Order: sequence, then structure tokens, then C-alpha cells
Amino acid sequence: MRKNLSLLLALVMAFTVLCGNLGAIAFAEPIGAITEPIEGTVQLESDLYGNSAVGSKAAVTSANQYTTRIGMQILEEGGNAVDAAVAMLFANSLTEPGASSLGGAAFMTIYLKDTNEYVCIEGMETVPAAYGIDTLDAINEGGSEMLVTVPGQVHTALTALEKYGTMTREQVLAPVIELAEEGFPVFTSFEERASSKYDTFVSSEQFAEAARIFTNDGLPYAIGDHFSNPDYAETLRKIVDGGIDAFYKGEIAQAIVDFVQEYGGMITMEDFANYTCVEREPLVTDYHGYTIITQDQPSNGGANLIEFMNILENFDLKAMGYNTPEFLFTFNEAYRLCTADSSISSGDPDFMNLPTAKRIDKEYAKERAALVPAYGQVVASVEPGDLESSMKDTVLENESPDTTQVAVIDEFGNMVSATMTIGNYFGDGLVAPGTGFPLNSHLRNVRTTIEDKDNPNFVRGGLRVISTMCPTLVVKDGEPVLAVGSPGSAVIPPLNALMIIGIIEFGIDPQEAINLPRAFCTSAGKPTLQVEDRFEYGTVVALENCGYEINNRGSWSTGMGSAALVYRDLENDRVVAASDPRRQYRSEAY
Repeated sequence: MRKNLSLLLALVMAFTVLCGNLGAIAFAEPIGAITEPIEGTVQLESDLYGNSAVGSKAAVTSANQYTTRIGMQILEEGGNAVDAAVAMLFANSLTEPGASSLGGAAFMTIYLKDTNEYVCIEGMETVPAAYGIDTLDAINEGGSEMLVTVPGQVHTALTALEKYGTMTREQVLAPVIELAEEGFPVFTSFEERASSKYDTFVSSEQFAEAARIFTNDGLPYAIGDHFSNPDYAETLRKIVDGGIDAFYKGEIAQAIVDFVQEYGGMITMEDFANYTCVEREPLVTDYHGYTIITQDQPSNGGANLIEFMNILENFDLKAMGYNTPEFLFTFNEAYRLCTADSSISSGDPDFMNLPTAKRIDKEYAKERAALVPAYGQVVASVEPGDLESSMKDTVLENESPDTTQVAVIDEFGNMVSATMTIGNYFGDGLVAPGTGFPLNSHLRNVRTTIEDKDNPNFVRGGLRVISTMCPTLVVKDGEPVLAVGSPGSAVIPPLNALMIIGIIEFGIDPQEAINLPRAFCTSAGKPTLQVEDRFEYGTVVALENCGYEINNRGSWSTGMGSAALVYRDLENDRVVAASDPRRQYRSEAY
């Protein structure tokens, strides 16, 4: 199997270099299949592609081997899970700049063993203060510079480190700075994202800095080329020296503001200086004896996940069987109800009175569960429930699939799930000179048409951008057993749910749960089912006969999410990291 897989990957990589566009290739095997596991790594028996790791004390996983190695290095040096996760967030801005950046956003869901405490840190971007109903024409007629919102990832990571970590900024960032200076061979997903954005990078002077960093002397990067980013290393040195203020009140913020304003954007130094991440109360529910903990608004994904699990608890999924037609029908029709509810009840809780408490109430879930049709016929269009949102009397100064995930468990019993994003690939391609990282394009997640002026997510200065990201922890008898999350836009909440159900309810091996084919319908309107083609033929036919329009996404689709998780296997007294071969996720454990 390994020899055949190695030959296949060699052919695929050669073809990729010739074509320059991985997105056009249909894979018989996933792009994250690994022929040479990390030396000394023990893997799960179910792991066909080398994406898992098994240990007795600690485990980490991320979307590439370099970020994972840095996370493990921090643990090996005595750091805790927060230290490792923070290092990995900064590393991903280097190794996954198409999906994550210091110019983007992050959520961190943390368990602290010593205090038995669960912490949710929300670091979504905020809309520049100048934006509002009077600037709609400028926003909608402008270019990429109008899409940049105030980044939240740095404030989130450094707040977590200062409050809950054990290491200094210098200790945590040292291996990232070293990697930025020394560089690494370009890997498949880095090449795919950079190649897909190449035409933008070389299109105009506005993107010249991105072209300087993310092309190879003006040509697209190929797999195996050497990539380094000394500008990013210098940015990290400034953060080591000055912390949060260095990013939000110093040279870095000034470089971003000057660059964006040069092309007509409205972001200001005051916008940066006013930014802060927020620690919010977690959303919590019980599911068949387990406690699920995730992020509150402006993560509409967290509210969707909790409402979804509450609805599904009313059905005997085990009797249906995992991934059977009846299971997939019930799963997706239940989630469509959550999507409908989210459309009228998501936004910034600092601006809006949102009906989240009602959405995650068990009795409300029973009402919604009663609307899930019996197996056999989909509902043509799903309506939201009786939910109301209203503006708060306050004054304050859809997510892209281009997102990434890390998960960590340390030997002290702490656990972290963190998801981060930048919007589109490389945001919209803007890089402020000298900074080394792309800026987000997250104004796309905000309503900017006059018809939506009463929507909770209508553009206004200071508004926090909504997101489907919802890094999640699962607890059994007071002990956290699972940290899970994923990129994938609208599929993030149902994918997190699928992992939880597969592992804790069906007892499926974590890596097998990740590898199994997926089918998601995330639309409250037209019932289109996105399906990976590795299901048995009869399963897809049965779902089509139920009324779904089938959209074949190929065998291994990154558009169906890319889960990364760590699992405390209490029965076998071990810790497990499992991750998605749909991307080049890697895991380590000891």
C-alpha cells in the first residue's frame, strides 16, 4: 500500500508542477497522504495515510508538518498546551499564509487543568469606525483595500499566552522566527494556494509586496522550492519586544494603515488602538452524558453546533447506523433548521440582543426536531423558528473555507482547540510593505447593501465580523476528552458534530472518523447535498430519491472541511492526535 501510494503521489506531484493548479486535479488518494511518517511516530492502525499520532502524555496536530513540529517542540521544552497553541498560531501565519495570518482572526477554546476552567477567547476582526450606511457606495465600488478589517489574531494569541501560558513571547516565537529565516520546502497546499492567487499577485502595483514574498522571483512557487520570509521574522521580533502594543499601536499598525489608506481604504491607527479580543462565556450543552463546550457569538458556528446537537439528541442515530441513508438524511435535515435559524439570529453581541439562549435551549430543540421530516422526502425550503433580534442601546468606538485548525493536549492535562482564518486565499492579496503577512478580506462577511440595513450583521463601525469557526471541547465526567475543529466555512459546525457523534456515540476510531466520506447540506433553501464519491452507490441513490440534488465533490474534497483533533482515550490510557488527509495535516505525540 505504501509503495503504491508513494508512486501515485510522485505522479500527482509531477503533474501538479506541469499544470500549476492543484484545484483542477481529481485525486484517487488524498493530497495529505504521507508516505514517510515522522520518525518515531506511533500511528493508529486505522491510519492509511499517515496523519495520526499516539502517545501516553501529549499530542499536537495542525495543517502541516512545520507548524506541528513547532508545537511539539514547545511541549518538549516544558511549555503547556496554551504555549504550544500560541506558537502554532504564529507558525501558521508563516506556513499557511493562504489560510491564516497575523492579519486575520482566531478563536481559542481552552481547558485549564489546575483551575478546572474553560476559557473561550474570541478574536474576530472589527469593522473600521468610519464604515456605515453613508459609506456603502465607497465600500461596494472600492477594491481590496475596502475589505480589510482590524485583525484580531495577534491580540487573541498574546492574551492567551500572557494569561494562561507559562512561557515568554521570546521562548514561544523563537522557533517560528528561526523557521521564517531559514525557510522550508514548499509543500502541496502552500503551492496550491499561492498558484491560485498568482494572477492577482502580479496584476497591479497594489499587490507588489505580496508578489515579492509569495512568488518565486515572479514565477509561481512549485512543490519543493525553498520559501523563507525574513520580513515576517522581523515582524515577530517587534512583537517579542513590544507585545500587543507593538502590533496595534506601533510600527506594524502604522505600516498597515499607511498602505491601506494609500489605495483609498478607511482603516486608521485609532481603529487598531481600540481593538481588543474578548473572553466570552462558552456555549454549553449535554449530549448523551458528554458536555460540549464551544464559542458564543459572533461565532454563529458555535450556536449552530449546540442547537444541532440538541436537535439530534431527539433521534436514535445508533439505530440508524453511521453514514447510512437514514442517518445522513436525518443529520442534514436537522442541520438545515439550524442554518435557517442562523440567518436571522447571528451577529455581534455587543451591538445586538441575540436569541442565542433560546436557540440552544433543549425545549426549543424539541420543537425544531419535530420539524425534521421522516426519512424519505426532503423539505424544499426550511424556515427559521420564532426568534427575534434587536439593536442594543450602545455606542462602540460567511466565512471562507480558507481557514486552518490546531489542537493540543499537554502532559499536564490542559487542552486547546483553535481555529484561525484570513478570509479568501491570502485575504485579497494585500501585504503592507515590510510586514511579511497578508491582510484579511473579512468585510465580505458583513452585509453591505441598503436592503440589509435592519440585519444584525449590517455594516457599522466597530462591528465584530461573524464567523462559522467554532473550536470545540468535549468533556466526560469533568475530564476533557476531545478537542476538535476544522476549516470549511458552512460545513464547520456539521463536521465538528459528525466527529463528536462518530467518536463518542458510535465509538469509531478518531482517524477513521476523519477519513470516512462526508455528505453535507448546509442550505435552508435548495436541498443540494455535497457528497464525496466514496459512499456506496446505493447510499447516494437513496439520498437522491429523497429529493436531494447531488453535487459530487470528488473523493477527497477540502471543501468538505479538514478536521484536526486530539483525543484522550481513557479506555486505553493514551492520547491520540488525528487529522485530515484532505489537507496535509500532520500529528505528533509522546
